Amino acid sequence: MKKVHFRNLLIVVLALLTVTLTSISARADVKGSFLYYLSNFTGTVPYSGGRVIADKERSEIYVIYENYLSIYNEYGMLIYRFGDDLDLGQILDVGVDQKGEILLLTYKDSRSSIIRCNYRGEPYSKTELDKFPPPFSRFIPNRLVYQNGNIYLASLIEMILAVTDDQGNFKKGYDLIPLIEAEEKDRGNMEIVGFSVDREGNILFTIPVLFRAFVLSADGKVDWFGKPGGSPGKFNVVAGIVRDSKGNYLVIDKLKSTVMVYDKAFNFLDQFGYRGLRPGNLLYPNDIAIDNKDRIYVTQGGRKGISVFKLSQN
Repeated sequence: MKKVHFRNLLIVVLALLTVTLTSISARADVKGSFLYYLSNFTGTVPYSGGRVIADKERSEIYVIYENYLSIYNEYGMLIYRFGDDLDLGQILDVGVDQKGEILLLTYKDSRSSIIRCNYRGEPYSKTELDKFPPPFSRFIPNRLVYQNGNIYLASLIEMILAVTDDQGNFKKGYDLIPLIEAEEKDRGNMEIVGFSVDREGNILFTIPVLFRAFVLSADGKVDWFGKPGGSPGKFNVVAGIVRDSKGNYLVIDKLKSTVMVYDKAFNFLDQFGYRGLRPGNLLYPNDIAIDNKDRIYVTQGGRKGISVFKLSQN
């Protein structure tokens, strides 16, 4: 009888060891490899920060920096640029709809608008964001994402989100303070930094002071992950967040200067980047975008430009 118990125990131990080794192997297979910087014909464009967006349908990259919108092709080369010369107001964010029309979130004369324009930045329609119902009627968004025929708008400091149709008509809104179980007195003392929407319509956002990344589903359910700390997988100063083609979450840690990768169940897989000046290193990264080939675009400080990585995994 003792031999039977020992044999069963041995089988359990071997099974656990196999699962552990498989997990370690899977983690080692997630890798971010540096490719290049976004460039023009004179070399790397020396951005310090900025906002980066991937148009997955056309494999183009959009960058907002110093109130100019720059468009890059899938090889990371600048192909067009427009901005202040068109008197659009302050360009806060950009999205691209299914037809390839550019949607600019702008702020001018104390009013927020969505301006539709062609690839040259020539506007042909304007939607004022002033007809939302209470409590969103005084909503002033500073972030926009276009996804699946919907426009997702966020006021990062107010902690308020709104979803409209592709013409800017209000569909639903979210006050994040109660959803993340914070108190009203906390409004204004915390801020969203990372903000994106995955292909399933889940809203992803990060709040650095809470050391957390959040996933808000269309039915209003909120999940979160993250713990403070300096070891791999823990957050110091969390920033941008996106989701890759396999459903993994990619989260920027600004202080560590890394991109951290988590699986669908929020388990930490790997990280890449690390602080430094060499290609492949990052310097105070902040925003992140991902295209349809799992190429990752990361903004950073120090006029180091926008680094492009390729994520490879099983």
